[in-house]
Amino acid sequence: RAGLPLLPAPLPVPAAVGLPPAYPADPAAPDPLALDQLASDAAARALDLLTTGEDPIAGLTVWQDAVRLASAHPTAGLTGAARTLYRELARATGRTTTDLARAAAAWRQGGRPALDALEEPWDPPAGPFDRARPALLAAGQGSFRPERNRLTIRTRQLRLGREGLWYCYEDRHGDQDWWPVGHPAPDPVSALLG
Repeated sequence: RAGLPLLPAPLPVPAAVGLPPAYPADPAAPDPLALDQLASDAAARALDLLTTGEDPIAGLTVWQDAVRLASAHPTAGLTGAARTLYRELARATGRTTTDLARAAAAWRQGGRPALDALEEPWDPPAGPFDRARPALLAAGQGSFRPERNRLTIRTRQLRLGREGLWYCYEDRHGDQDWWPVGHPAPDPVSALLG
């Protein structure tokens, strides 16, 4: 339209996400840690959208998003506020805090593919899975027992993810209670030793 000023040029994309404001201490207000977590997460997602044009969490289920949020807080040395966050996320998803802690450890290990390796056993096609046992035996790691996409020996387990990475798990108490450890790797020996 004639006579209207031109819009200003867009602002430059920020290099990083800033810190959220401090929240006033009000007993009736929501948990400040939860607000801080949500504000920081929203800012990081907005920056990703701005720089890539893609939402990094599009398509996640409520459970997967809760796991992603919890993964920002390692369970060792949880503060009271972080324990509250875990408890609230677990309650909201109908899971236990142990389920959430294990899933968050998997997410820290490798994001959504690692969570899938934790929760979804599957039958891999012939190939890398079949070559894993001889490779582990040749590397002096013992004879692993196969079951679906998993190889197990005493207190260690390897899981082949659908994307072809191996994820290592450990049973710390001898009761088949598997927890993610280490980093994913394209070969089972590296995943086990990493």
